[in-house]
Amino acid sequence: MPITLYKIDGSPPARAVMMVANILGVQYEPYDINPLMREQDTPEMTKKNPMRTVPYMEEDGFCLADSHAIMLYLFDKYATAENASLYPTDKRKRATINQRLFFDCGILFQSLRSVMAPTYTGRLAELSKSMKRNIDDAYRMMEAYLSDSIYLADDVLTLADISAITTISSLHGVHPIDEKRYPKLNRWYNTMSELEVCKRINRPGAEMHVASLKAFMEITKEKLKAKL
Repeated sequence: MPITLYKIDGSPPARAVMMVANILGVQYEPYDINPLMREQDTPEMTKKNPMRTVPYMEEDGFCLADSHAIMLYLFDKYATAENASLYPTDKRKRATINQRLFFDCGILFQSLRSVMAPTYTGRLAELSKSMKRNIDDAYRMMEAYLSDSIYLADDVLTLADISAITTISSLHGVHPIDEKRYPKLNRWYNTMSELEVCKRINRPGAEMHVASLKAFMEITKEKLKAKL
């Protein structure tokens, strides 16, 4: 049975999994699911994925949630020697990649999620000062990580970069990277954005996601104006 990937193209974590699958040559059946319509909340979906997050995958009855876990699973099962540099066996390099993946999950994506949640529930018309500070703090950390290497965890592309670029692409859309304050991050972002797989998979999804966030904010802003 082929892998079924439950996803929506605008989702940063889904884009990361889709790019890894593409690089590894993993074939999957896409199943589009709309989180805004709470399609992941059905009893059947909840049983498979109690986290009720997007993306998640199913393969021969095996269900797995969280993009980072899915990326690592796909690498462990399907990577060839050609892909080894994405997640090398050297323990320290692998530990650094793991840390950057946890950073994406715990810092980067959380700063984006703090914008997404109130936006999609009609409570946010524009980013608050604290939201901008949190995003800038995440950018600051990225700048520091990039001070010793070309990419986020090494001098070659790794899973950490693929995961982070999807989150950063959406963050950049709502709070642009200041290239003077974060020149290394800006360089990395531009380098990643020119990768063929990013152009084909990440860019359209990021544009969709950012446009959606801005549209919801504009609707909320108009509603607030109407109440005045």
